[in-house]
Amino acid sequence: MGFWQNIFYNKSIARLRQMLHSVRMRDFSLQYSLDRLTGEERRLAQEINSVIQEFRDSERRHQGETHFYDALLSKVDSILIATDDKGRVRWMNNAAIDGLCGFKFESLEQLVALHPSLPSQLKNLRRREQQLVSFTMPNGEERQYSASLTNIFVSGIGYKLYSLQSVATILKQSEIIAQQRLIRVLTHEIMNSLTPIVSLSDTLADNINPDNENHISDDDVTLALSTISRRANGLMQFVQRYRRLSGIAAPTIRPTKIYSFIQGLKGLFPSQENIFFEIRCNDKIINIDPTQIEQVFINLLKNAIETKATQITVTATASDDERWLIIKVEDNGGGFSAEVSENIFTPFFSTKQNGEGIGLALCRQIVCNHGGLITAESNNGGAKFTVRLPLI
Repeated sequence: MGFWQNIFYNKSIARLRQMLHSVRMRDFSLQYSLDRLTGEERRLAQEINSVIQEFRDSERRHQGETHFYDALLSKVDSILIATDDKGRVRWMNNAAIDGLCGFKFESLEQLVALHPSLPSQLKNLRRREQQLVSFTMPNGEERQYSASLTNIFVSGIGYKLYSLQSVATILKQSEIIAQQRLIRVLTHEIMNSLTPIVSLSDTLADNINPDNENHISDDDVTLALSTISRRANGLMQFVQRYRRLSGIAAPTIRPTKIYSFIQGLKGLFPSQENIFFEIRCNDKIINIDPTQIEQVFINLLKNAIETKATQITVTATASDDERWLIIKVEDNGGGFSAEVSENIFTPFFSTKQNGEGIGLALCRQIVCNHGGLITAESNNGGAKFTVRLPLI
């Protein structure tokens, strides 16, 4: 290799190394001047400048997309926290900062400043399951969130994305939806009763005059009045059912032993050999109105029995932080469809032929009056109702 060739070779290797170093360090400011370069040396410098420019453009697009999604997710009301597999926080949105600590924290363990159990509650979340996370802020404010965990992958690296939505917000949204559904049901039922009443009343008013050529007979009048009376009584009964739903008395709270309460439920269904009770918190005491809460589980168990389930399981446990009593009623009676799931707690909605559709609505109202939650899901060929009641 000649002298000048050796110099060209060394310069080319140096430029390539510099380019690789810039790419490795993601520093795309490298730019070779072409003023005094000729031949192969110029062409190599041009290629390096072109490659660096492509990286620079790609990085600019990537940063633009990152800023866009970051700004978009930062506007979401739900708390979003992304961590690595060691619990180190890699990203969080504004809702997480404002709703929790007021600043960006570096790991989930730092959330002990809010409540000792909060880090463990998040770490114990199971993927793709909605779970209740609750804690008391240092200022005494009670916080309740519906939390979920999702695994995500970015550039081949796995992260855990925690999503927390305020239960108060969920309940408010659910209440609005429930009210809209209730209005639709009420309107439908009332119109179904009023339409024949109005039609028959108009017919009687127009044709009851004996001088009218379309005069109707006494038998027709009797039949019309009988129909009006029947539909009016049906409407009255419907309104009375609504009054019963909206007139639930405030709970009379008193300390109740969980073991005794569950045993009392068991005694209500002595002949049902397919109902199995499991109590994992025998020594716990809860403040409830036992009569009202008993009615909740009577409704749930009767519904399960009516599905012809061969096995019904009632499980009572305390949450990991011992702040909640969780009672699950599970059966293998076939479950329900997604459409039923959306309306299952809606007043007057029923899949039964002669059902009034107020049983589960009453259950939800009673549980909510106790500061708890009731949820329903269909899985593994059956239904599962979960009632959460505050222990403290």
